[in-house]
Formats: sequence, structure tokens, C-alpha cells
Amino acid sequence: MSLAPALLPVLEATLSADATTRRAAERELLSAQAHPDFALSILQLTQDAAVAKSIRMSAALNFKNWIKANWATEDAPTPLTTATAEALKESIVSIMIALAAEPSLQVQVGEAISIMAEADFPDQWGGLIDQLVTPLSPNDFVVNNALLQTAHSIFRRWRSQFRTDELFLEINFVLERFCQPYLTVFQATDALLSSPTLVPASPQHTLLLKTLLLLLQLYYDLNAQDLPPFFEERLKDVMPLLLKYLDYSPFPVPPPSADEDDDDETEEAGDLEKVKAEVCEIATLYSQRYLDAFAGEAGDGGYLGPFVAKTWELLTRLGKSVKYDILVAKATGFLGVVVKMPSQKHLFEQQQTLEAFCEKIILPNMTLRKFEEELFEDDALEYVRRDLESANSETRRQAASDFTKALMELFETQVTSIVTQYISAYLTQYASDPHGGWRAKDTAIFLLTSIASRGSTVQHGVTSTNALVDVIKFFSDHILADLQAPAGSVNPIIQADAIKYLYTFRNQLTKDQLLSVTPLLVPHLQNPSFVIHTYAAITIERILFIKQNGAFMFHQVDIGPYAMPILDALFRIIESGQTPQLMAANDHLMKSVMRVIVTARQALAPGYVEVLGHLTKILGEISKNPSNPKFNHFTFESISALVRFITAANPSTLSHFETTLFPPFQSILQADVSEFSPFVFQILSQLLELHQSGEFPDAYKALLPPLLTPPLWEQKGNVPALVRLMRAFLARGAASIVAQNQLEPMLAIFQHLVGSKANDAHGFELLESIVEYVPTDALQRYMSNPVFMALLMRLQGSKTDKFAQGFLRFICFACAINKPGLDPDAVVAMLDGCQPGQPGLFAQVLPVLLPEVQKAPTKDRKIIAVGLANILSRSRTMLSPPSVSAWTPTMLALLKLFLLPLTLSKTSGADAADEVAVVDPDDPGYQASYSKLGASERVRPDPVAHVPEPRTYLATSLVATSQAHPGQIRPLVLAAGAEFANPFLTYLSANNFVLL
Repeated sequence: MSLAPALLPVLEATLSADATTRRAAERELLSAQAHPDFALSILQLTQDAAVAKSIRMSAALNFKNWIKANWATEDAPTPLTTATAEALKESIVSIMIALAAEPSLQVQVGEAISIMAEADFPDQWGGLIDQLVTPLSPNDFVVNNALLQTAHSIFRRWRSQFRTDELFLEINFVLERFCQPYLTVFQATDALLSSPTLVPASPQHTLLLKTLLLLLQLYYDLNAQDLPPFFEERLKDVMPLLLKYLDYSPFPVPPPSADEDDDDETEEAGDLEKVKAEVCEIATLYSQRYLDAFAGEAGDGGYLGPFVAKTWELLTRLGKSVKYDILVAKATGFLGVVVKMPSQKHLFEQQQTLEAFCEKIILPNMTLRKFEEELFEDDALEYVRRDLESANSETRRQAASDFTKALMELFETQVTSIVTQYISAYLTQYASDPHGGWRAKDTAIFLLTSIASRGSTVQHGVTSTNALVDVIKFFSDHILADLQAPAGSVNPIIQADAIKYLYTFRNQLTKDQLLSVTPLLVPHLQNPSFVIHTYAAITIERILFIKQNGAFMFHQVDIGPYAMPILDALFRIIESGQTPQLMAANDHLMKSVMRVIVTARQALAPGYVEVLGHLTKILGEISKNPSNPKFNHFTFESISALVRFITAANPSTLSHFETTLFPPFQSILQADVSEFSPFVFQILSQLLELHQSGEFPDAYKALLPPLLTPPLWEQKGNVPALVRLMRAFLARGAASIVAQNQLEPMLAIFQHLVGSKANDAHGFELLESIVEYVPTDALQRYMSNPVFMALLMRLQGSKTDKFAQGFLRFICFACAINKPGLDPDAVVAMLDGCQPGQPGLFAQVLPVLLPEVQKAPTKDRKIIAVGLANILSRSRTMLSPPSVSAWTPTMLALLKLFLLPLTLSKTSGADAADEVAVVDPDDPGYQASYSKLGASERVRPDPVAHVPEPRTYLATSLVATSQAHPGQIRPLVLAAGAEFANPFLTYLSANNFVLL
């Protein structure tokens, strides 16, 4: 029976303006998702024309989100039944087509199809392509567009995937079924667009342009990995079509005017501009990947020459309007690829050609436009994003800069000479009228940056420069004065340019030079201009991040005198925000705060109370409405770094940190601010870990019971941080935890975690902490059941490589640590206890796990080696039937492990202990739900530090065992086979070890 009638009022209530009603409905909707008919019922509501549009949209969004959460997802909240999955696959494409009159609903269903396809196509959804191509029509382009959009959403992931046999099987599966229907639609679309009866800008024309754009996007998808024979054989038909639409215009195009207005930044690129940009992207792909086919046919120059000519013509015709920006970026990107090709050098090496490039492409697109000047004042955050994150933004300036750098690869001397002349002319123009000619200097600085930078990274700035350009002299002659100038005395954009120049070329200045100019940035932190104080903050942060030979260039003695003025200025700007959102809007400021604290360290000791006060004030405000994950992360990282370095200098300050931080932390936890909870748990762990061993303050004891409740552990982001906090609790108060009967709830949490494929590694981490710190006599009765019983059930029911590696490491950990009452025989007995009266279970389980020894990550190899060595040498049970059958396989696995590099414990110096590995939210792989606080991390003690070198340890231990059991060990070693046993026996003999 359909749930749709019951879901209708619930969905309506989720849209209520009343928060109580809305939250109650959301909880009810969450409960309903467990019903097997939920997906089909909510999809039914999406199609029901009698239902209000807002509710249909809510249904479509909930359906897509349900698919995202549950389709082929480990630990899905509502695992799909086979019947539901198959029913959805059979019906969803036709449902999407039926929603053609409702594009906003259709796109949600299309995205759901894409999610399903990513998991199941083609192996478990082989009929999907037929479902997409069969309804394609020569005249219904509304349906066609929906189908093509869905196909593109499925195929576009090929663009960025690594080449594998599995990927090419999938692509070939698609090509066999998709190419011919695709080409038929392409030809039909072209015929209609070429019809003299088609009215430009009519609804039909607009619809067909959308179709053409989708067809071109799909063409790129289908060609992204390799040139399909289907298209290679038809290049003579396809390439003229692409050239045609690169030049296509349904209206007469007037020549660009010098007075053309570019102020309307809201005028976005239409499908016509996107079509031409996509053609340029295809030309770039063919130039980079399939040059032989692209340049070697159709006579002299192949297709490449005509594409270059058409692109050049296009760029000279385009005006300054913002709607052309992406097209300009893609077109210059294509030309940039071609001008770097030695094989095409002859096309561009003439002086007049290079001068034309500079005059027609580089200079017009490097000049700051009016709307960008307005951005500086009216939308400064967007200005900063476009300017500093230019590598990821398709701006004209960045496109012109990239094209300049491309020209420099083969024509460095010529281009440098040409551009330098323009730079001199612009600087002369500025010198004659600094007030009115500031745009000239802005262009000059950008031009010089483009020709001077030969290599750069976002993290480190410019790493190599053009030897023909003296960036330091330019800094002294044209930049330094603007840095020194008081606010308002020069144009603010020029002052921002000066700071950005220092940011860009920071690696080219010596440490002494940087030390002399860094204080000049402090006054700019007080500038009311958003761009200027943001650039100053970013530049300070990046200067302090500079490394030489793997170590930071600047230390606390360098930054100490300026640390408090910098922090005071940064806090003043941050705290000027009138709302939590405004306070957290500029994450660059808080990142700079963090970097100053990490660099200044103990130099902040005299003012740490003031700094902590600012941080807790900011934390209290932003916790009311968290809005910027990066700002949040840097705030907690700053608090953590302050705790770390101030307590290291003066341990007595720990109590002040706890007194100051506990109230806002408790407020955050009580208000269930889920974005902040993982950070709070990490800093609580850090604070508790600073207490002496065995010191378990009452404030922490009071925190523990609420942390053992299941709801907290259901939030994915909480789990890693809570496990670390449990470890800190156990290390400081295991005896109290046992006395308060809190061990069983902890073991229940372990069972919950280890049963989850997503969280089993955290379950093992918690279990290792329990085994390490809880007295053996208190723990022993739980080890067979529930601990090993839970592990065996998971091993039998849903084994994965990750789980097997965790299980192996745990057994080895338990056997390796020197803990009273816990030795290898005790571990064997605990596992055998899962099968009372039938010894030998351990010897059956261990060989199942031994294949994971070779796969063990480097960090785990030493503990696995020591654990296996103890199993072989310190277990009487393993030398007696039935367990002795596992001895030789274990020895063989260990001897193979010795062939891999082992990570041995190192003596941790002060520098290593003080190193802070801050996770940057801009880094790939960052997860907003949970991220480690680098400053809170501490080096974990090596649990097998008593073993300097595992192979020597094994040899010594086996010699001792052979003395206790003469004649038994050597035959067991020899049974491992000559390939591995003989080298080990030779090693024993060479080091005077004798097995009796």
C-alpha cells in the first residue's frame, strides 16, 4: 500500500514557518524512510499534478537525498530491498520524462538517476542506456534534453577518472549503444538550427541551443578518455559541425567598441556562449590528446589550423561584456595549448604575430574593468575570490595571464621584450597622473607578474621566475612605496596590488628582506577596506608558512615583537561583525590568527589570557549560528594551538584554560551544535591528556556519562573525536571507569562501531585503548563474549580487508604490549573461550587473517611483527596440538613481513613534538563533518618501544623458546620452506643465535 497519502501532510509540515512544527515533521519523515515503500511513494508525490508545487519539490529533493544516503552505501540508514531497487530502475527514467513540463522537478530526478548509475551501471543496470536512447525523438526536444542531461550527468565523471580496464569496458559498453542515436539527434538538431524558417531567440531556438550544448558536452564526455573509432571515422563530418558552431551567430555581430559598457556583471553567459566555449574545450582536448587525428587530416594543417584561425577571429570580435568571460577563457586556453607545441611553433614565431597576440588578446583582457572596480567596493569577498583563487576562476585576467605564460614557453625573450615595453609605458602614464592613471599601474603590475612567474603553486606562491625580469628591483622601485604609504594616500586598488605582489613573490625575498617588510603589513590590517586588510592577513599567514629544507623559516623569536599587534588588529576586524554570520564571513582573518599563534608559540605567554578571551568571545558568537566551516575550523585550531604552546611553557596555566573553555564547550554540547562537537571533543581530549597519569579531575568524570549515550555516536563526525576522548578517559581514569560500571557501556559502543563498515577502524582503536588501560582482571570476563564473539560474527558475516587488518592488528597488539595478566596464551584462551570445551579456535582464525600481514600499512608493521613474534615464542598453547598447526603459517607470514620496510620507533626531539600539522580546509579530502585539529594532536607512545628491532627480537625469543623446548622450534621453522627459512637461519647463524 502506498505511503503517499500519509506522507503528504508530513511534507507540508516540513515547510512550516514554525520551527517546532517543522522539526517534528522532519523527525516523522526520517522515521518514515525506514518503510520499504518510502522511495516509490515519495516519487509518486513528485509526479502528482494535483499536489502543490512546493510540496512536489520537497518530495523530489527528499527522494534524491534518500537515494544519495541509501543507494549502494555502506551503513545506509535504510538499506534497499532488491525489489525496491529493481522497481526504481524500471520506472525512474520514464518518470523523469513524464516531468518534462516541470524542469525543476525533472532535474532532481535526473540527479537521482546519476547517483544510482554511479553505483550500479553497467554491471547491475545494463538496460539503462536503452532506457535513455529509445525515447530520443527527432522532434520532441524537451524530452531529448532531459535524456541528454541525464546521460551527461552519468558520463561526465569519465573526464576525471584514471584509465583502467574496468573504465574502458564501461565506456565501450556505452559507445556500442549510444553513439548512433546520439549522432542522429546531433544531425537533426543541426538541420533545425540551420533552417531558414527558424526564428532567432524564439522558444524553439532557445530549446535547440540547449540541445546543442548538451550534445557538445556529451561529445567531450565520450571522447575524454580515448578517441572512439566511431568518431574517428566521422571526423570529416563532425569537425566542420564544430567549426560551424564556433562561428555561429543567429544575429549580426557588431564590432567591439572601446566604449562598450561592461558594467552589467549580472548578464550571464547564455547557451550560445556556452556552446562556443564547449567547442573550444573539445578543440583543447583534441590538441592535447589526439593531435595526430586533429592536425593530420583535411590537407595542410588538418583541422587544427582552421580552429586556430576561427578562434583568433572570435577573440578579436568579442566585446568586454561579462557574458563572454568564460568563452574568452576557454578560447585563449585553446590557443595557449597550441602555442606551446613545438610542432606548431612556425604558426606563431613571427614578431608581428606575437605583437598582435599581445595587443589583441593579452592587453585588452588584463585591464581592470569597471564592474571589477565596483566589486572591490561592493562585493569585496567575490573580488578576493576571483583575484586570489584565479587558478580556479575563469576570469579574463587569468586567461590572459595563462596565455602569456604559454607564449613564454617557446618565445620567452621576444614576449618579455614586447610586454616590458608596455609595462614601461603604463608606469610612465601612472607617474604623470597617479590619481587618474591608477589603472595603468594596476595593469603594469599584473603584466609583470605574468611574465615573471615561471612556476607557482597556490600553497607556496611563485617558485621560479623569468631570469629576464628582476622582481626584487621592481618591488623596490614600484611596490615598496605603496606598501609604506598611509591609507588613503594612494588608490586602494594599487595598495591592494602592492600587498598582493609581496604575497606572490614572497619566496623570492630573503628572510631578512621579509622581516623588514612584514611590519609594513600591520597597519594595513587596520584598513577599513575589506580587500586590503584581507590581503594583508593572507600575506602575513603565507609568509609565516614559508619553509626551507622542510622547516619553517620563521620562529617565535622572529614574530614575537609583532604577534600581539597583529592579533589585536585581526580580532578587532573579526569582532566588528554585527552578527554571527558577519563575524565568521572572512575565514582568511582567522587563518592568519591561527598561523600567528602557531608561529609565536610561547612568545604569547604574557598576553595569552587576552588572546584566549578574544577567541572564546568569538566562539560564543559563531556557535549561535555556524555558517563558515573554514572559519570554525581555524577558530578551534587557534584555541588548540594556544593551549598546546602556553601549557608547554607553563603547565600551571592548564587550570585557567579549563576554567575559561569549559563553559562555552558545555553550552555547545547542550545546544547540540553538531558542527562544533567534534572540535570540542578533540580539545577536551587535549586538555585531559595534559594531566598527569592517574589524575582524573571531577569535571571530566562528570562529562563521561553523557558521552556514553548512543545518540552522540550516531553522528558520523563525532566518532573519531569521541574515540580519542575515550582513550584519554581510559588513560587517566580506567580504575574509576570500572568502579562506576562504565566499562560495559564502552564495550557496547565498541560493538556498535565494529559492526559498521564505516566505523570499524574506530571500534578497534577504542578496543585497543580498553585492553591497554583497563586492568586485566576487570576486563577478562568480557573478552570472550562480547569482544571476540562480536569480532568473529563480523568476520563471518561481512568480512572486508579493512576489518581483517584491524582484527589482525588487535590480536597482535594484545599479544605485544607488556601488560600484567595479558600474554599470548591469555589471548589464545580468550578467543578459544568463544567455543568452550573445543580448544583450537584461535589456530583456525589466525590463518584466515595472516594474508593481511603483507597488506599491513607501514605504521602497523612493527606492532604486528612483535605480536606475531610473541605468539610464536611465548605461547605454550601454540606449541601443542591442535594450535601448533598454525605455528609454521604464522612464521612464514612474519618472515615475509621482514622483507617489507618496518617503521621503527624514533627518539622524539623537541622539534618533532612541536611540529603542528594543520589540516587546511582547502586541501583535497577535507571533510567539514570531521577534521583533526593538528595542534591538538600529540605523538602517541610506541606500545612496543621495548623492542628496538623486531627481527632481532624474534631471534632472541626463539632461541629462549628452543632452550625450553629443545628440538621443537627448528623443524617448525624449516617447514616454512627453504625460500624463507634458509635466509632466516643464515641470519641466526651469522649473529650467533642457535636454535636447539
